[in-house]
Amino acid sequence: MFEVHYNEEMEAEVQRLEAKNRAAAAGHPEWDNACAVCGCQLASITIDRCDHCL
Repeated sequence: MFEVHYNEEMEAEVQRLEAKNRAAAAGHPEWDNACAVCGCQLASITIDRCDHCL
């Protein structure tokens, strides 16, 4: 049980850091996430591309 919870927390943290890195790479380090293709701001950290770039 502990391992599952720990793994979920670590996966969420990795997702958050990857999203933050995409935003910084897009030139907006103050954002939480940015599209990996066009660089627009994304509201969720669980996605890496906007609807237009899918």
